[in-house]
Amino acid sequence: MAYGVVLRPDVEASRSLVGLSHAIGDGRRPLMLLGDDAPPHVSVLHVDCGEEQVAGIVAATAPHRERVFEAKVIGLLYSVIAPGDYYVPTGGYYFGLEVIRSPQLNALHQEFLRLGHQPLGLVDEDYRPHITLGVTAEPPTLPNLSSVPAGALQLTMFSGPVAPFGTFPDLSR
Repeated sequence: MAYGVVLRPDVEASRSLVGLSHAIGDGRRPLMLLGDDAPPHVSVLHVDCGEEQVAGIVAATAPHRERVFEAKVIGLLYSVIAPGDYYVPTGGYYFGLEVIRSPQLNALHQEFLRLGHQPLGLVDEDYRPHITLGVTAEPPTLPNLSSVPAGALQLTMFSGPVAPFGTFPDLSR
């Protein structure tokens, strides 16, 4: 099973990110846009593991549950996804917010890598923290750039099963 550890923004910031996701992706044949079943998040690590190993991952998150992590948004990225991608098998157009790979986020990523589960996606030296805003089948539109968050987001830790497109409809604390 695919399971992940993620950092989520507060309710107000999440609402704003969902609005931005829809401003960019609505009407562009969306494959995934942020919302209730796809909350905004910065991934710490996604892994492939057995159900019996989930308890160990959840236990490893316990020391971090009350911490607040800061993620500084540095840009809006649009990218073409080739067919055959793990998260988007059909291919499409990705758009998301790039986040600085701070020492704090990198250390957290490395800590969860050391648990030894088979990682999914970009890891270790290729770890690139970001918030996926959406994936569309047609090229997305450019939003009013004043709606793109600037500065730091305050994030808290959650974990849960990874759903299609790297979403997390069932996160627990």
